[in-house]
Amino acid sequence: MIGTKYVFEQTLDADAPIDSEYLAVIRKVYAEPHFEGADRSRSPFAQALASLRPSGSVLVINRPPNSSRTTTAYALLDQLVEEGLITEVRPLSFGGSQHFPARRLPHDHGCGFLLELPPDEDGFQVADTFGSGLGKLGERLTRRDNRLIVLTRPEQWQRISHGAPPGVAPDLGKIRPHDIATRWLLAQEPSFPVSAWLRNTGIRRLIDGMMPTDILNVTSLMLDEHRKAERHAAEVPLDLARESTQQTSAERPLSLDAQIANVVAVLSNWEDALYEWHEPEGHFRTSFERNFLLAAAVLRGDPVGHVYAKAAELTDTLDKKKDSVPIHGQQAPGVIAMTKAIKARREGDGTLRFDRPHWDDAAIEYFWNDRPLARTSFLKWLAQVPIDDAGTNKEALETITKDARRALAARIGEFALRWAVRHRRQEPLEEIVKAWYAHGTDRELWPLAVGLLDNAAIHAASAPYVHTLLLSWAKRKEPSLQQAVVEVCTGQFGRRHTGKALRRLKRVANIGLEEVVGSLREAIQVLWADTSVRKTLFGYVVDWCGDEKIRDTVGQRTFAALAASPAPKADRVPLVLHNDTTPDTDEDEKFRPPVAGLVTGWRTLLRQATGPAGDRELDHAIYLWLDAALEQPPLRSLILDTLRRAVDVRGPEGPTLREALRTCSQVWVQSENRPYSPDRSHLKQELSSLLDADLAKVQKRLLTEAPEADEPEESEAA
Repeated sequence: MIGTKYVFEQTLDADAPIDSEYLAVIRKVYAEPHFEGADRSRSPFAQALASLRPSGSVLVINRPPNSSRTTTAYALLDQLVEEGLITEVRPLSFGGSQHFPARRLPHDHGCGFLLELPPDEDGFQVADTFGSGLGKLGERLTRRDNRLIVLTRPEQWQRISHGAPPGVAPDLGKIRPHDIATRWLLAQEPSFPVSAWLRNTGIRRLIDGMMPTDILNVTSLMLDEHRKAERHAAEVPLDLARESTQQTSAERPLSLDAQIANVVAVLSNWEDALYEWHEPEGHFRTSFERNFLLAAAVLRGDPVGHVYAKAAELTDTLDKKKDSVPIHGQQAPGVIAMTKAIKARREGDGTLRFDRPHWDDAAIEYFWNDRPLARTSFLKWLAQVPIDDAGTNKEALETITKDARRALAARIGEFALRWAVRHRRQEPLEEIVKAWYAHGTDRELWPLAVGLLDNAAIHAASAPYVHTLLLSWAKRKEPSLQQAVVEVCTGQFGRRHTGKALRRLKRVANIGLEEVVGSLREAIQVLWADTSVRKTLFGYVVDWCGDEKIRDTVGQRTFAALAASPAPKADRVPLVLHNDTTPDTDEDEKFRPPVAGLVTGWRTLLRQATGPAGDRELDHAIYLWLDAALEQPPLRSLILDTLRRAVDVRGPEGPTLREALRTCSQVWVQSENRPYSPDRSHLKQELSSLLDADLAKVQKRLLTEAPEADEPEESEAA
């Protein structure tokens, strides 16, 4: 159920049509805002739909995140598809600019578009004039028989709504939690006894006031309990179950009241039951018993011997004993005793299982709430658990496979993510990122950490906090955290929230850690694909090339990423010079880098002229640019002008830069792996003539400015 909401949304590429299967899901599960009247045509949903029917219509949904605003938008657009008013539905990327001009709208006909405005944050705000520009958007939409829905937030809309057409952001009313639960339950299980469940006081109290995502968690639990009871009833007929006196409580089919009680207990994290276990009357739970429960909850699915060893390790970590727990002999309670102590049972494959649903998650939650001073030590232990080591589990003759460790790492990552988002604390994710980055022999876990953050950065429920977390990490001088930021900005997050990714990469680059420069280069190339951010991105790169602290690291490598790499659709054209926009593209996105910026970048790159020629980024850039000048006549003058100006520098650096350029261009003409070419030779001579002419001007200027003969002064000409 959660997958239906999230997995589909994750796979929605920006600007790609929405799959009909996704719209079919929306049609089944969407609950309209509550309406008391008998005339459905006057309901808020029907009124919003009516306003969208005319060609060129624009509707603004002004609601906070996680309030069914995206689902409402797709439900409205799906209805337009059903009525034949549009042929497809497509999401739009806002881009990295503060503005969304009319020319950014696609040229397709008969489409319904969904545009989500990026939230205001440090260093970025949607332009105050957005509302006044909706009229122009409507005119452009009308010409191609399109419609548009805009998603925004109340505080943002209040700021940008001035000048917007009247009635463009109607009040859509509220969607009742009861209706959301009903639609999702019946869509998944048409025979589900909805009334019996939702009439229950405990369930009703739980879902009233819940956000839609939280309601999905509740309905998912309800379905799990219902289906488990049905399966059990099918396997053990009820009349036989009644007659059997040997059945345990775990084997008997659960009644409806018991199913409901389980769901209510899960959502309260089994706190009462866990308290009774931790603090039993007349008995004292040992530290090892408590930690065995905690380890079993974290390591569910692992062999019990491995759980036993890790529980001892956790006990040593939390209790900080000088002597370790004596698990090798027969002093400490054994596996069977500990299994019974935590009320679990061993399966045939040697793993542990709890009969109560989500008991393991609740045990971890109980520890977190009950032992606040042990959280830091627990997190360090938790981050190390999936890393392969020579632990005591090998003495138990049990092997933890790579796949099992990866599955364990995924579970631990999800736990850390839930805790970080729920409590707005960075520590759980931070410990995982640091541990999995540092462990060089086990780097297969690092992609899991990056993937966890990347997926969380595009999930509706976790994205707001994760975006803030990435911004915070980008400001810290910690290689592992900055590396995570850069790689996430190169992934789904960077492609979907390009403007946000750009601002976080700027923070990383300004710090200039050598360890992350290589990944930063890749991120620059990924973000360059978004034409709306090129002007800003190029400006950042030029600034880095001009900053003495980072120009030889960040500046040099990021400019090389654009200058020494060919464009995807033009092998002989540098990425930074390739113009892949259409004639109708907005002027803001028809970006051509200014020569002054290219000159600054080239001067930084030419300072790399050390080491063997032919293998440096400088050489690859020179070859690519001169090839482009030779094969792309429109670029010839720009390239030659940029290169000559890059070395036209007064002072001792001028001759060094000129010599580097002459040497590289000569190797481009002919070298061991490059046969002589007359065309290349002629172009090289043209470049040399331009350099000589510039040098002659410098010499003439120096002679004109030379002091009297009795006051000699060293000059570049000398």
